[in-house]
Amino acid sequence: MESLERIGKMHSLLLERYGDLEWWPADTPDEVVIGSILTQNTSWTNVEKCILNLKKNNMCSLMAISGMKREELAPLIKSSGFYNQKAERLVDLSIKITDRYFTLEKMSGQPVEELEAFLESVKGVGRETMDSILAYALDKSVFVVDKYTVRIFSRLGIETGAHEIDSIKNAVEKSVGNNCDILKNLHALLVYLGKDHCRTKPLCRDCPVNSICNYYATAHP
Repeated sequence: MESLERIGKMHSLLLERYGDLEWWPADTPDEVVIGSILTQNTSWTNVEKCILNLKKNNMCSLMAISGMKREELAPLIKSSGFYNQKAERLVDLSIKITDRYFTLEKMSGQPVEELEAFLESVKGVGRETMDSILAYALDKSVFVVDKYTVRIFSRLGIETGAHEIDSIKNAVEKSVGNNCDILKNLHALLVYLGKDHCRTKPLCRDCPVNSICNYYATAHP
């Protein structure tokens, strides 16, 4: 099975199992941006505790955070780990977004190329964080590649080039299209698959994509 065909089949099988997940779990675009920083190197359960703390203190917006000092924000996001560093990054990102665009609604009207250049210039915003903001906060047609995606594609036998992330993005867009909602949901489906089955030590039994998985075929001949 060719890689593009395998991606399409994988997508169909995951939709059959999980459906439309309507992910990212956030109430507002501002919360998406905040969560994209807080979720770095930690679990979403820990992020949810931070978001709840911010909401209780009426601080779950970029405008509110932009007016805070790192020392004020850090205790509210302690459960996310590396909270001093994340507080500094979050305040800096909030200031830069609100100073340049004022709101995420206005920011979303800019072309992807400009937004990528802007976000790449902000300390602490790596590729995955940037793509998460573009897709889930700004509704851009961007596919987010994370550790689950790389692992799943490798085990399924979907070939990627030397530039792994770009190769995966290009292959996904060729296979499933360039629709924002489809790309967001596919990323969510892969996150669920990674958590439920395609772990570091995989749980292949009852995996929805084991029928097209090279790893499964080799491990369970």
